[in-house]
Amino acid sequence: MNDLPSAVRCLSLDTAAVGVTAALADRGVEAVLLKGAGLARRLGQEGHRVYTDVDLLVAPASFDLAQRALADLGCVSALPEGRPDHRSHWYERPWRMPGPLALTVDLHRGFHGVADAEALWTALWGSAEWIRLAGGLVTVPDEAGAALLVALHAAAPGRSDRPHADLLRALEIFPVDTWRAAADLAARTGALPSFAFGLRLTPAGATLAGTLALPRQGTPALWLRAHRASPAALTIAQLAELPTVVDRLRHLGPRLFPTPASMRHASPLARRGPVGLLLAHLGRLARNAGRLPAALGEVRAARRGGRG
Repeated sequence: MNDLPSAVRCLSLDTAAVGVTAALADRGVEAVLLKGAGLARRLGQEGHRVYTDVDLLVAPASFDLAQRALADLGCVSALPEGRPDHRSHWYERPWRMPGPLALTVDLHRGFHGVADAEALWTALWGSAEWIRLAGGLVTVPDEAGAALLVALHAAAPGRSDRPHADLLRALEIFPVDTWRAAADLAARTGALPSFAFGLRLTPAGATLAGTLALPRQGTPALWLRAHRASPAALTIAQLAELPTVVDRLRHLGPRLFPTPASMRHASPLARRGPVGLLLAHLGRLARNAGRLPAALGEVRAARRGGRG
């Protein structure tokens, strides 16, 4: 890590990870550090891999208690109050920490592509390993758990290039037996489609997926998320994959008409009373309508990519 500000930030994040983990433990909430310094060590990149937040996994049943603990520590939710913002993933919620640095704790009760969050927690916590970090101790996933998370993150990289680089590094250093154990974890947690899709994003991973006899077909929604498509295109693809009209209405409703809290959180105009809120909604609907042709083009490209 050649950039001094990055090094200072990562050290601050390590200290935060230790402090928050200890505070949660005082409340009876166990936590696993999903990425950060633990993954850097696992990939042999300690001191070189830059990370930007603290990703902590807790048991789904402990999620609300963990959130209250973060609030008691002075952390502030980065999302609006009330119903979770539809633009966020259901399985995580970011919290901003108090202090001069803009540090974030991303609290997880699951992970992208995982259908059974409870099984994920049971598997990762049951095989977690302790490491020393910033004068304290934290638990991190074992090698197979890290391999699973790396592949799943590559399938949903957000706007960062880091997940792809992590996958390339993991494929280089983890043995086949580790990936076989990771595939077993994926099967047990309902994450096999996303795990296989993430691996197949690289030539080496595609070869490994063939060796492990992993499923080949990815959905358009998976393809779009992995290729950083627009939210509108992802919404359309997910809508098409839902089985019933009721499911589709539940999926589409909050995306077309977010809660007032969500609108006020995202739009200064929506904070200007009822008229401002109405105008913000109308503007949002107009923007979404304008994006529809391009989004449909992205979905068509995803269908071609999925067949490839």
